[in-house]
Amino acid sequence: MPVMTLPEGAPATLREAFAHIGTVTAPSVLDMKVMVLTEAAAMALYYKTAEGTEISGIVDLLQANGREEMLHARRVSEAIRIVSGEEFNPPQPENNPYLQDGLAPFAPITREALTGLAQGEFGGEKLYEVWAANTANAEAAALFLLNGKEETDHGNRLLAAAELVPA
Repeated sequence: MPVMTLPEGAPATLREAFAHIGTVTAPSVLDMKVMVLTEAAAMALYYKTAEGTEISGIVDLLQANGREEMLHARRVSEAIRIVSGEEFNPPQPENNPYLQDGLAPFAPITREALTGLAQGEFGGEKLYEVWAANTANAEAAALFLLNGKEETDHGNRLLAAAELVPA
């Protein structure tokens, strides 16, 4: 399968996509497509981050977050289908246009880095709550709220992982 083409009007890089998503309060279909791509990319980034340690507890926590990031991408994909009728499936890492410049870990495996990453995940719950509140379709809003709750779970897993880093 070839690399997916970025939707017209989408940010050009993953960094720009994450920055853009953080500013959206009422998601358009394009915003949701960008979210599908960033959530799908996050799965690969968590797995790449997990490669930075031999501590199995940390690996397990990071990979659990990665699996749920792809689940989030699938839910946002479903929201796109619900509100527009369009199919926009999350790509695998090798087909994700936001991962074509290489794959770097989210952060080094340090207490500070994992704690900082956790704060970003906690912010994801608020972001999805705002999206849900500003989405007219109740079914799509429910999918956003479910993703948001799990963003907090991701943050808590990262804090647990940080505690496992040797001092």
